[in-house]
Amino acid sequence: MKSMNSEIKKVFTRVKAAQAQLQGMIQGQDWIEEARKYAKRQGKEVKKLFGPDVEKMKSFLEKERKELGRFQKQIPGEVKKLKKFVNAQKKEFEKLLGQVRKMSAPAKAKRKTGSAAVKGKKSSGAAKKKSSAQKTASMSSSEMSTSV
Repeated sequence: MKSMNSEIKKVFTRVKAAQAQLQGMIQGQDWIEEARKYAKRQGKEVKKLFGPDVEKMKSFLEKERKELGRFQKQIPGEVKKLKKFVNAQKKEFEKLLGQVRKMSAPAKAKRKTGSAAVKGKKSSGAAKKKSSAQKTASMSSSEMSTSV
């Protein structure tokens, strides 16, 4: 009997401990309920403050969304145009660069010859004078009268 009493006491002590733990948890739920009530009150206050502005904001955002949708549709076309323009400019630049290279190649050759190029220039100037004199001499008198 003594052993039964001791076991019953152990069970009762465990039950009491569990009951105390349960009471602590139940009482601990009170602060959650209070926080919930406080949040509801504050939510109502915020709705009062921002209620009219929220509708305006919604309409504004809706308009902006539609406009952004239009811009998104235009972007691929604009990118294609830009690519075409850049490619055309690239081709034009390459063409000009090729012309510059062609023009600079003979200039380098003339620079290399040095004084021979200078002598050639003097004689070419004299040759130009002679050729213009020959042209005027070869012109017939009827051509001269029409040109004067």
